[in-house]
Amino acid sequence: MVSISASLVINKPTQEVFDYAASPLNGPAFIPNLNENSNVQPEQPGVGQTFDWRFNMGGVDLRGSAEVTEYDAPHKVTVVTKGDTSSTWLYTFQDEGGNTKVTLEVEYEVAESALQKLVNRAVVERLNKRTAEQSLENLKTILEG
Repeated sequence: MVSISASLVINKPTQEVFDYAASPLNGPAFIPNLNENSNVQPEQPGVGQTFDWRFNMGGVDLRGSAEVTEYDAPHKVTVVTKGDTSSTWLYTFQDEGGNTKVTLEVEYEVAESALQKLVNRAVVERLNKRTAEQSLENLKTILEG
């Protein structure tokens, strides 16, 4: 398993940041290379919510399913994915005087069949680190307007 993380402060209240980031319907708007989340069931976020995802990693189209395994509003949400990659996405939200510190930690393992299509594992790891950082930067831009 490979682990990456990123964090930053968003100048919005914690509940607002949590509500937006915790919805898989919003994921494609702020997570680079996440082409879609579909078949979201139920639409209301919470433990047990499931969805299908499609992600582009280093030019390779990856697909799978996901489930929300932890949902502690407005502090933490965990999503576990399976498919061409297996991963755990942990978002934590901390109030900082009316602003919100968001931390994203991702642990992932790329399936061998998908990895064979990716030329350089080290490059993929750097791209994924940058994707985590860019996700939070995009979240900040969307929410702060």
